Amino acid sequence: MADGPAPEPDEAGVEQPLAPEISVLGPLTVSGITHSGHGPKVAALAALIHLRPGRTAEFLCTAMDPVSPWSTRTLQTRLSEIRSRLGTAPDGQPYLPRPKHGYSFHPDVTSDWRRFQDLATRGLADPQGGTDDLENALALLRGKPFEGRDFSWADAVQQEMISRIIDTAHTLAVRHTEGDQPDLDAARRAALRGLEIDETAEVLYRDWMNIEWGAGNTAGVRKAIARLQQVARTYDISLEPVTEQLIDLVLADRTAPSRAGRS
Repeated sequence: MADGPAPEPDEAGVEQPLAPEISVLGPLTVSGITHSGHGPKVAALAALIHLRPGRTAEFLCTAMDPVSPWSTRTLQTRLSEIRSRLGTAPDGQPYLPRPKHGYSFHPDVTSDWRRFQDLATRGLADPQGGTDDLENALALLRGKPFEGRDFSWADAVQQEMISRIIDTAHTLAVRHTEGDQPDLDAARRAALRGLEIDETAEVLYRDWMNIEWGAGNTAGVRKAIARLQQVARTYDISLEPVTEQLIDLVLADRTAPSRAGRS
């Protein structure tokens, strides 16, 4: 069973249950919805409603199974399961209200993706003090978005998530590499964490090469290059000119590494 966050005490010291959370930055889980029986389909429907709010019953039926769309009866059964599992908000409204203009959750329902966006947006906007926010954003990752499941309706949002994750990891790696007191270990962790999500992200390989070059780690440089070249062969990718130039530079050790291949 996917348990939600632990209750937090209110000002009077009485524990109040937190709103349900839909977790998509890794295997899909939803607070209160088990993985047994119809649980996976119910969780997938909840994620769809959260990520594509305001959609009609017809849209939901088709999105959940484009080849053999759900019947209205099946949809209503799954929606009832969501309402039963999630319950009601402190204001007395169900966490999944009856639709007025399409299906949407109560505003209190949240997700790890929404929290990631909030942290990343704040961190990217603050070059001086936002590094902790970027670290906290990456700490939310449990794996690739929707890891282990393939939803056709999620393709576009999944790519958006991956792109945002890579941008966050890259920015964090650069911030830790540059400045008066660089932290190359933290920079390396950020770059490699991003590569766990998208092993084809060239910008992170450039970060990784710069980090190892700056650390004087020749073996690390060669490891980064070897892994990138292997990925390029596997996916039949032509490397970007800036990547090829950086490889030549780090192998020849002809220039200072501080800003090579950052774009």
